[in-house]
Amino acid sequence: MACRIDRRSFLGKSIAAGAAYAGVRGLEEKNLLAAIQDEGRKTRELKKTTRDEPKIPTGRIGNLEISRIIAGGNVISGWCHNRDLLYVSTLAGHYLTEEKQFDTLELMEEYGINTISPDPTQLGFINKYKRERGGELQTVVGVRQDWEHLNKPFWSGMKEWIDRSIDEGATTMYTQGGFTEHAMKQGKPEMIEVIAKAVAYIKEQGYLAGLGCHDVKVIEMADEYGIEPDYYFKTFHHDKYWSAHPREHRKHWSVDSDRSDDHNEYHDNMYDLFPEKTEALMAGKKKPWIAFKTLAAGAIHPESAFQFCFQGGADFLAVGMFDFQVIEDTVIANRILAMNEVRNRSRPWCA
Repeated sequence: MACRIDRRSFLGKSIAAGAAYAGVRGLEEKNLLAAIQDEGRKTRELKKTTRDEPKIPTGRIGNLEISRIIAGGNVISGWCHNRDLLYVSTLAGHYLTEEKQFDTLELMEEYGINTISPDPTQLGFINKYKRERGGELQTVVGVRQDWEHLNKPFWSGMKEWIDRSIDEGATTMYTQGGFTEHAMKQGKPEMIEVIAKAVAYIKEQGYLAGLGCHDVKVIEMADEYGIEPDYYFKTFHHDKYWSAHPREHRKHWSVDSDRSDDHNEYHDNMYDLFPEKTEALMAGKKKPWIAFKTLAAGAIHPESAFQFCFQGGADFLAVGMFDFQVIEDTVIANRILAMNEVRNRSRPWCA
């Protein structure tokens, strides 16, 4: 039988359905937020039972003593690689109030994490935290130009951000991975020169300078062009998780590029496409290596990720953490770092 419905009834039902959907989604987010807050209560309980837990061990890059676990800057930005879970960044934004951010940074320092890897725009926030909470966090800053110049960098813009970071109290700086990659992959000497000048200029100002990237091709090209960083800030994670796309479909230079709707292609799901190539390349480097995106943006459990990365040659791991993950991550890291197969790994400890 044919179904008849007038325009007014249709609109009324559509609005009601939309409101119901919004209510369901709102309830879902409220439930998730409540679950996270419950994790906060668990954190307080866990804190009581881990008072005797040793602090995270440290290593050295030049004259800097840095914790083996470095905090990711997303505790400040709220940025999440949420893949197809559209509410995640909104949820993180609601959860990460300034007080919560300060509490999280304070908890990190309490458990021995003495360094964070922020965006240059976050240095003012970190300075405020230090003033108000008395923190002493060091910063490994990923310097870059404004994002509008991602595909066409120029030296004066890059220099401006380096100078600004120095003025804001950066401890050390590296060329931000995505920005470096977009400059290098075009293969144009004038763009590669921006990265080379950045590394050299940071050193000239008396700071340790790093080279950031996702793709091993960046480091190979840097070698060809004589770029000599003091350390590398390179992604590293295994691919044993569901959203990793098949190896035969992975292409160099595709991280941080266009995202496909095809699960078999890059869709903001992997940050080290060829981890075995990373491990082999870094085995021949005698400079410190800070690995980032070690959990593949939350897709890999820290237990698996930390052992893979440390045993595979990384000297430090940059890890994004909410407050309720800090203690667990430090306990796991301490246990992994004490393992004989990690302490006696193939790649010598370079820091």
